[in-house]
Amino acid sequence: MEKIRTNAGHGLGVAGLVLGILCFFMAFIPCIGVIAIGPGVIAIVLSIVGLVQASKNNGAKGINIAALIVSGIGTLIACLWLFVFVGIASLDEDQIEDMVEDVMEEVVRGTNSCNIDLQDDLQKLEQHLDSIKLDEMIIIKTDSTKIKIHIEKE
Repeated sequence: MEKIRTNAGHGLGVAGLVLGILCFFMAFIPCIGVIAIGPGVIAIVLSIVGLVQASKNNGAKGINIAALIVSGIGTLIACLWLFVFVGIASLDEDQIEDMVEDVMEEVVRGTNSCNIDLQDDLQKLEQHLDSIKLDEMIIIKTDSTKIKIHIEKE
């Protein structure tokens, strides 16, 4: 004889799934992702209790399993944020200053290479303009600037 399916554990599964989805999305938000650990743990507990009730009373287990998976993934992501924050907090002042100086040096090096390229291009433009002998105005338009050059005959 077949057992009749019941709704045992269904309400806990739905609650666990809602909290698990909330935890999952909160976990991806920087700086507050750590807060998702609370709803994630609650969702895991609700999902496990719902799964046990569904198993004992021949209820549907699918929603409880889905809630357990989603809340578990969200909680793991939130825990990763916690490890990142603890890792940063454990650095001493000298290590943080070294990291900041390295980043600043890298930015300055990138800026200097751009400036050198711009200076080279400007010199090439000046050389081309020296070779042009016209008596009219040239307007050069770009996206960010407008340059007017007046060239006269010598």
